[in-house]
Amino acid sequence: MSRLFLEKEISVQDCSIIADGLILKEVLKQGVGCPIPEKSIVYIHYDAFLEGQKESFDSTRLRDRPFKFLLGDGKLLPGLEIGIQTMKNGELSRIMVSPKYALGEMGCPPRIPPNAEILYEVQVLKFIPGKDVVEFEEMSLEDRKKAPFEKIIGVYQCDNRLANDLFHKKMFKPAIARYRRIVTLLEEVAVANEEEDEQRKGYLLKLYLNLAQCYLNIQTPRKAIIYADLALKIDSNNPKGLYRMGRALYLTGSYERAEHYLCKAKKHKPYEKSINEAIKELEKKRKSHLDWEKMFCKRMLGSEEENQKPFQFQEPPEFVEIIDSEINKFIESDKKELHFQPTYSESQLDVVKYLAQAYNLAYVSKILNGVKINKVVKKMCLA
Repeated sequence: MSRLFLEKEISVQDCSIIADGLILKEVLKQGVGCPIPEKSIVYIHYDAFLEGQKESFDSTRLRDRPFKFLLGDGKLLPGLEIGIQTMKNGELSRIMVSPKYALGEMGCPPRIPPNAEILYEVQVLKFIPGKDVVEFEEMSLEDRKKAPFEKIIGVYQCDNRLANDLFHKKMFKPAIARYRRIVTLLEEVAVANEEEDEQRKGYLLKLYLNLAQCYLNIQTPRKAIIYADLALKIDSNNPKGLYRMGRALYLTGSYERAEHYLCKAKKHKPYEKSINEAIKELEKKRKSHLDWEKMFCKRMLGSEEENQKPFQFQEPPEFVEIIDSEINKFIESDKKELHFQPTYSESQLDVVKYLAQAYNLAYVSKILNGVKINKVVKKMCLA
């Protein structure tokens, strides 16, 4: 018995993968490793053909987007899923499915006629064993808290690869959500010995570094600082951690601290292009910052003070300009006090203090009912 598809003869005896001979498979390119295990997350490209037709009626290649699914969840046609279960990583095969294992006597008119046999040309791009993730999701909240270390590592290995895929597609916010979920699991899991603890720390280091990079990519440097710091607490000389801490500090305007971390990173990776470029960018920014401070001091203090050393702001010029603008508006208004956020850092408050003095205003900082108050006051309004 044989069937002709796309002028390619497929022999039932040679290619049948089930006893009744209604699902046939021909390997066009051998894969590597073991067949795909059940409950794996699988990425494939496929083209689907009806008998006698040379044009596919469905194709992920034409959509230029691989199809991702969980093997065993029943979302594929039974015959296609059975065929894919026999495939290996990288394999390219033709799988012919009889109506019994496809859409049956009814078909799916008008696209697929009744009693249609379907030929799939399938390539397995990759798969991620997801058994541990599926089983973990099926646990109650109480059982998840008691999940053994090996189960959590299985979840990490699957979710981390999925998060990495999102990262490479520049889908940084969904990647962050997955990375943070795994971080929580690893931070809370109980370990039985030092070996497991070292393994856990190694995984957390990678996650903290990835999260720091994600936050840098979405221009959220203060969160990047948090995760770079967590990474450096595990490995204080990690070049990626030092570099990402330096970049994040640079973006917040903490140039001296940024220089410290970037120079440490360079000691470990002296020829790393990204590190050297970051140091050059920092030097250029610091020079422009210093020039701006000199200009500002000249304007504020007059030409007789021109030769004095300017105040060294740790905040970026943009922040100083904003505070300067707010204070000028305050001076021109009828208000007696101008309040600043209690969450301001010391370096930000240094800018406020300096400008208050330059404009002959009083700077007041105190705690009232447990809340820190930072404000400038017109001196004639002081009691």
